[in-house]
Amino acid sequence: MALSAAALGWSLAPVFIRGLSDAYDPYTQVFLRYGSAAAPLVTISFLAYREDLRKVILNPKAMVPLAVLNVVQQCAWTHACYLGTATLAQLISKLSTVFVIVLSYLLFREERAVIKSRVYLSGTLLSFIGVALVLCKDSASLVPRFDLATWLLLLVAVCWAMYTVWCKHLVTDVHPAPMFTVLAVYTTIGFGVAAFLLGEPSTLLEAGMGVNLIAAVSGVVCIAMAHTMFHFAQKHLGSALSSSLILLNPLFTNAIALFLWSDERLIPTQWCGTALLLAGTLLVIWAGHRAHKRATA
Repeated sequence: MALSAAALGWSLAPVFIRGLSDAYDPYTQVFLRYGSAAAPLVTISFLAYREDLRKVILNPKAMVPLAVLNVVQQCAWTHACYLGTATLAQLISKLSTVFVIVLSYLLFREERAVIKSRVYLSGTLLSFIGVALVLCKDSASLVPRFDLATWLLLLVAVCWAMYTVWCKHLVTDVHPAPMFTVLAVYTTIGFGVAAFLLGEPSTLLEAGMGVNLIAAVSGVVCIAMAHTMFHFAQKHLGSALSSSLILLNPLFTNAIALFLWSDERLIPTQWCGTALLLAGTLLVIWAGHRAHKRATA
């Protein structure tokens, strides 16, 4: 249930971001959405997880750097969604699955067996070939287009891998809700500063109550619910199953976005790339799961 909620929330995220792009600049939009996510989480964590909330607050050495990473990640993600399509944003960001294994090996030495696995290496190769084909946006050419949105999404993939690995370790001894509550508050503060320095906060008044309400709902669903549920699922179900289901996000995103924008349609070459990318990342997940089973046997 938690994993399904996370998958649904993240499927909708780039659709909301793109849909709200005419109303706000990127910094103001993410400030509003993260603030809307943090508000109910603070109440829930204070009432239900007060002791864990205290533990997380007293661990700024871990939480503040993670919040900085999240600000960078969300900034790149939001800008990429403004510049490109929701479907491509979801697809390219799935490379994070490949980078999770690499970062787990570099930071925590957990993936010694996986990193040398033929299955992992094959999945990684398929994933990169898939991304290259996804970026072939012209049916008359097989040359991938690396625009600013693409480079931002590649940055998101690396940052998301770091975020996933980092959070997996942080929720070992605390409930995911207070952990993400503190992270959401710090991230909101960071984007509050960014919005006033680089954005146009006046758009919060110009957008009107209806648009602001939609942005707030997207923050609750796509950030508060999705992130917390994913961390909960990852803690109790493991990374392999959690990451496997999340791979379906681009398909749901594409189905929803097609009702709103015609440029969300993929050409046959891109669909081939999508199949290779998802198959490759699934192989990577399988390689990691198989290695962990052997290690614990």
